[in-house]
Amino acid sequence: MKIRYLGTAATEGFPAAFCNCKSCTAARKDISKELRTRSQMLIDTELMIDFPPESYYHAMRFGIDLSAVRTLLVTHSHTDHFYAQEFVNRGYKFAEGIASEFLDIYGNGEVLSVYEEGTRREMRDGVRSGIRMHCLHPFDRFAAGGYEIFVLPAHHTPKEEALLYGIRRGGKSLLYLNDTGAVSDESLRFLAENEFQADFISMDCTFADDTGPHSDRHMGFDDNEALREKLIKYRLISSNAKYYVTHFSHNSAPFRDRMEAEAERRGFHSAHDGLEIEI
Repeated sequence: MKIRYLGTAATEGFPAAFCNCKSCTAARKDISKELRTRSQMLIDTELMIDFPPESYYHAMRFGIDLSAVRTLLVTHSHTDHFYAQEFVNRGYKFAEGIASEFLDIYGNGEVLSVYEEGTRREMRDGVRSGIRMHCLHPFDRFAAGGYEIFVLPAHHTPKEEALLYGIRRGGKSLLYLNDTGAVSDESLRFLAENEFQADFISMDCTFADDTGPHSDRHMGFDDNEALREKLIKYRLISSNAKYYVTHFSHNSAPFRDRMEAEAERRGFHSAHDGLEIEI
């Protein structure tokens, strides 16, 4: 399973678009190294998690064929995770030689509503027919594009059922735990009942080592450590599992060297835009 982090920032990016704080100002002086765009992951060229406004930029920067993506898993409808308007360009005179005839988009009911609202003004029937929308709920389990997908509830927003994902194929498994606070015991039992053992765990680290006070909708390093212990308790990780942290806010000064050093000190790896891993 080949994994690539395309973006590793929280909603405002780093440096943040409208911000002139000390961290954002310093990051602009070394933008080629410090730039963090909104979070997105690509697995094996054909499965993608989330679709932020930077998806076009990610494709150009990293040489990705977006038309080859067959399965898109969306965590929730916030714009930094689902920019629906881009899909009007997947066909007609805007795109030729599309590699995958169909794109299957999976998300909660609000994601489906945002898709309809975001595309209704410009979507052509010939483009719409190549995009299939699927509504998910926590604790669903389904197959897509040769992957087994396990759906977990995120603790993120009361306005919709934000989702987390477990992904398994070819004897390898990945847990994607972005945009959430603590993961529930019910979720961990669900994975255990399905004999899920993760080889790769990607965790929200919005707050990094900033001690707060914070909301309970995201995590920092202390929360990541607590979650790691729970994953071990429920026997949900393989013997050589890799732990990565991502989705950093500018408020936590997520400079690449600083995040990598702090993550290593705690037994994690810190993701950055463009990072590639194979498990």
